[in-house]
Amino acid sequence: MQPTPPTLLDETAGDAADVLADQTFDAFAGPAPTAAAPERVRTRRGGPHAPLPLLPLIGLCAGIGIAYVAQTAHLTQTTYQQSTLAAQQADLQRQDAQLADDLARLRSPVRIDAAAQRLGLRPPSRWIYVAAVPAPIAPPATTTASTATPPGSGPLGHVVEAMVGSFGPTGSSGAGRAPSRAP
Repeated sequence: MQPTPPTLLDETAGDAADVLADQTFDAFAGPAPTAAAPERVRTRRGGPHAPLPLLPLIGLCAGIGIAYVAQTAHLTQTTYQQSTLAAQQADLQRQDAQLADDLARLRSPVRIDAAAQRLGLRPPSRWIYVAAVPAPIAPPATTTASTATPPGSGPLGHVVEAMVGSFGPTGSSGAGRAPSRAP
């Protein structure tokens, strides 16, 4: 179909504008559809799309995969730490055995005797033994009669007088003193 050139505007203005518009757009539209051809329904073609019901399953699989990788990494790290600590423990046990040997060698009486002789010390010519008896506990020193307060004076004097005879013999030498223990 060949476009027709626009006509002059001496015709009616409304008809001329419609004809001009129809001819202009028809030239770009291509061949006119025939009435016998049915119209095609457009369907979506190509292009990726995730069906909505599969998204939870995909998320679950991804979560299981991530958990597996994390657990494997944690297990590997723990195994490495365990082997490192076992090696450190073996080194410490070896060092402990060496230090125990050194301590036994240093505590040896032969070594101590040799070190004492190098310092100029010699064994004693005779041995003296002393029996270890504990010293008796001495009673506390008594105060003079002029500074001592007699029993019965002061705010608790009557309590002291009442208790003087209740703890033991009441002699003139034992009154006012704490009882002493003899060994």
